[in-house]
Amino acid sequence: MSQKSIEVIVHIDEALSKPNIIELEELLSKDHGIEKVHINPTRQHLMLVDYSPESVNMTQVLEYVKNKGVHAQLVGGI
Repeated sequence: MSQKSIEVIVHIDEALSKPNIIELEELLSKDHGIEKVHINPTRQHLMLVDYSPESVNMTQVLEYVKNKGVHAQLVGGI
């Protein structure tokens, strides 16, 4: 039986430009287990990431973000 995706909030420390936001969303969406990435345009420090718990865990999601050169922390799941 397949589990539903889990949504986690990641806080991004840097102020990213619109092109950087788009690039980060696109790069993360290609990582294994990531289903959807969205950075709120009015709260650009908050990123929502939907991921498959069968493929990755919350800590790996944070590492994916950090591996893109962004300083970030997990806020938690929703």
